[in-house]
Amino acid sequence: MRQRTRARRKIDIVSFFVTGTDTGVGKTHTVVQLLRLLRASGRSCAGFKPICCGDRQDAERLLAASANGLTIDEINPLWLKTPAAPLTAGQIEDVKIDIERLLGAFRALRARVDDVFIEGVGGWMVPIRPDYFVRDLAMEMESPVLVVAKNRLGCLNHTLLTVRSVQAAGLRCAGVVLNKPTGGVDIASTTNADVLASILDVPLLPELGLETAKLSLEWRQVLGDSG
Repeated sequence: MRQRTRARRKIDIVSFFVTGTDTGVGKTHTVVQLLRLLRASGRSCAGFKPICCGDRQDAERLLAASANGLTIDEINPLWLKTPAAPLTAGQIEDVKIDIERLLGAFRALRARVDDVFIEGVGGWMVPIRPDYFVRDLAMEMESPVLVVAKNRLGCLNHTLLTVRSVQAAGLRCAGVVLNKPTGGVDIASTTNADVLASILDVPLLPELGLETAKLSLEWRQVLGDSG
């Protein structure tokens, strides 16, 4: 384990699993911004997308934001071309999804860089095999979980269900990131943050954008920085 010194405390991340309350809520955006900010501070880090379904744009964005010298196949070991859940895409393409291969790719990437941010596919309970879900992959990777949600109508229900399911799986939910809605502002988007802050027993974290120059205290605390 890396040593901290009293003179210079460093974020001790190692790995986080980033899941969403749904598809299209900004998981890749959040991971890319984390990688940008951490690399700017001198960290060696990478995004990891075990499974891509449909196009490979998410994995390409993660590769561009990750440490130099990595390949797209190290970032994304399984690419299914069908834009559907992995279970469906695997059946259509006659691909048996090898979980051990995905875990091996994760361990190999962990050996290449200091920190890895694992981006799930879709939401927490998306099926990978008939008896195996994104939840189960996260459990085997034994990483704290960050939940990403879109600040819109329905956010409260989806976020609470996801956080409770993460906790029921015996994993630490490290925090919730609430991303701005793409449409106009409404009563839900203006009140969701306050409601979630009053209900959740995990931190509600600031959204990360291109304008974010450094990680806030809330983010540093979640990622393991005590100073």
